[in-house]
Parts: sequence; structure tokens; C-alpha cells
Amino acid sequence: MKNKPPKRDTATLRAIAEEAGVTTTTVSCILNNKGGKYAEKTREKIHEIAKRLKYRPNSLASSVRSGKSNSAGVMIPNREWFYQQIINGVHDTLIANDTIMLLSWNDHYSHEPPIDDQNERRIIHRLVDHRVDGIILLPSCETFEASYFEEIWERNLPLVLVDREMSLFASDFVGTDDRNGGRAAAEYLLSLGHRQLVFIGAESLSTSHRREQGFRQVVEGTSDARVDLIDFEHHAAQEAVVELFSRGNHRPTAVFCMNDSLAVRVMEIATGLGLSIPDDLSFVGFGDQRLSQAGHHFITTFDQHPARIGAAAAERYLQRVSGTCDDEIIQIQIKPELIIGSTTASCTACKELD
Repeated sequence: MKNKPPKRDTATLRAIAEEAGVTTTTVSCILNNKGGKYAEKTREKIHEIAKRLKYRPNSLASSVRSGKSNSAGVMIPNREWFYQQIINGVHDTLIANDTIMLLSWNDHYSHEPPIDDQNERRIIHRLVDHRVDGIILLPSCETFEASYFEEIWERNLPLVLVDREMSLFASDFVGTDDRNGGRAAAEYLLSLGHRQLVFIGAESLSTSHRREQGFRQVVEGTSDARVDLIDFEHHAAQEAVVELFSRGNHRPTAVFCMNDSLAVRVMEIATGLGLSIPDDLSFVGFGDQRLSQAGHHFITTFDQHPARIGAAAAERYLQRVSGTCDDEIIQIQIKPELIIGSTTASCTACKELD
């Protein structure tokens, strides 16, 4: 005999009230500890029936009455290790505060407006439809106008951005202290004796731009050091890298890339030109992305502490939802930590290049 499909849940306030011979208001007050003078015998009877029927409160109905669903809409891509760690930090902090997250994301993340940017709008609409109390978001594009998020603004829902800031409007933001990381990268390479350096990044990406600013500030403040800049988004970027690495005694001895993925690509160009890493060229990446495709090298990089970023974003979100903070928009920047790998070394060739 085939199993019958489960019956529709009958453990409702009305069902409990009918069996107990009381009103639904009485059941609601007793089960939700809302006060009222009820006999102990009545209380025990209501709780016994609720337990037997396996009653659980209707969270949707409760959210309609209270205006709070104790749920957060989270839009962070779950495809890479770095973002997964941010999500872990968000999740653990929310759960510890009796809040669940509804996770979804737009796969079309880019530096420019994505091809399917309407997908992001649809996701926002669906999260709002599920009555989330606010949104924690890694935007797929930094140049969206505030109107893009009007679904959030119109309902006065808190919005906390992670990793990427928006260029056209301000909102609470939690991310990396990228300028500090850029300065630390320059100071480390200079301490190894490198004086001809290059930064390779993406001008349109704010995180890359800030890392470049910190890096360039330190190098340009050192009298005998110089720095070249290459925007790898430019159509002729790879040719520019090849030309730079082929300058003989005038080529750089150290490279700082905006992230580990780019560092791997540029290292492949360098080794293709016959340069040895780190003997001829030292490389520093960013993000501690646990990449193993860099040959036998473990990239010198920066740990951005993504789980800590996620936790801080969730904490700010909870403050906004509970109203325990003022209206001032804040930025929380987590200091990155230098992790020394096998792609950097003292500049043994520097004297030969002088």
C-alpha cells in the first residue's frame, strides 16, 4: 500500500481552542506569554494540547502583527572561498541573535553594470516579499544609482553593503582597509630592498583603486623608489606588462597585484618571458584566496579576514533593525594581515639593475 501524502497542518490556534473549549485569544495569550489572568489548570491544558498537536507559531502571521520577521535578506555570491567566508560570518552572527538569513545572489558580478542587472532587482523584490527586516548586500556593480534600490528605501529597510562601496550614494559599509593593505605591501617590498615596483589593478574597481593609492603613497614617499601603474582592464594591458618586464636593467623587481587571481595571471606572463619568481621578480597578491595554480608557489598575500567582515556586517544590520544605533552612516574597515609566502624575496638583483 502506498504511503498517503501528509495531511495539511491542523495544529492551529483555532484547533487548540476548539479542543480546549476556549477562545483563540485565550490560547494566543497563554502560548505567547502575553499576560492575562488564567487558571493554572487552563494553562496546563492549553500547553498539553499544543504539545500533542506539535503546534508551532505561524512566523508569517507573527511578522505581520509585529512588523518584524527576524530574517535578513543576504545577497552575496556563494561561488568563491572569500565570499563563502563572509557568508559564514553573517550566518553565525545572525543565528546567535535568533535571526535567519535568506541567501540569494546575482551571478552577473562585474565592474560595469551586469548584462542581467534586472535579475538583481528581481531578487531584491522577492526578499522584500518575504518580509525580511533588511538587506546585507555585495553589489554586483558599484555605479548603480540609489533608485536601483528604491524597493529597499521605500520601505525604510536597513541596507548594509559589504566589500564594495557604491560610488553614487552612501550606505553603511563593512569591508577591508584597502589603503592600509596597499601601504603595508609597499613597506614590505621596500624593506626587502626593492626600489623599482609596479602596481597592477583595475581602475574601475574601488577596492583596487584604494590599494593602489596606499601603495603609491608609500613608494612615492621614498626618494630612491619608483612605481609604474598598469590598469589590467585596458585592452592593451597584457602587452604593457610584457613590455615592462622586458626592459632589462630598467624593469621592475617587484609587483603588487590587486588580488591573488590577477597575481597568478601576471606571474604566468613573467615566467613565460623566462623570469624566475622570486629571484627576478617578487609578487604580492591580495585576498588570501588559497590559490594552488601558481606552480609550486604559495603567494605572498593579505588575509582580509572575510568571516570577520561578515560578522561585523551582521552586527551593524542587527543594530539598524533593533534601532539601537543613531542614523549616522558608518564605514567599518577591517585591517588586512600580511601573509608571507614563497613569491617574495630580498632584491638580490637590485644592485645589478642599478
